[in-house]
Amino acid sequence: MTQDKIHGIYKRLAYIIGGISLIVLIVPFGDYDLPDRLGLALTLNIGFHLFYYAISLVPLTQLGWLKEYSTTKELAKRGYTAMSYFIIVACLFVSITTITEVASTQEFYRLTTLLVLTGVILGALKLNLELRGKK
Repeated sequence: MTQDKIHGIYKRLAYIIGGISLIVLIVPFGDYDLPDRLGLALTLNIGFHLFYYAISLVPLTQLGWLKEYSTTKELAKRGYTAMSYFIIVACLFVSITTITEVASTQEFYRLTTLLVLTGVILGALKLNLELRGKK
């Protein structure tokens, strides 16, 4: 997977999340009033975009602060690479747990968490590609 593909997936998902947010705001469901639906839509959008950019950019910015060809920078690269793999595995575990809970409780609004986790996974993939390109 390339960074262009990751960014393309991110853009398509951003449009889908925007559409889902509009549907959540316009169509009433359950016994949720407008402020609850607005909170859900904002959490969904902010979580998706914030985690994508925070995970994919902050570690690279921190690596830029370190001296070139230093032991600390090499250890930091390895640590961030391991962190990116751990984030992906943890998100997959949380996704499976969320799906099983939704299947048992029938609270389908909790599936919106999967969209935020998708942003986290895409950010970790982008970070991993950047780190491999810098080695």
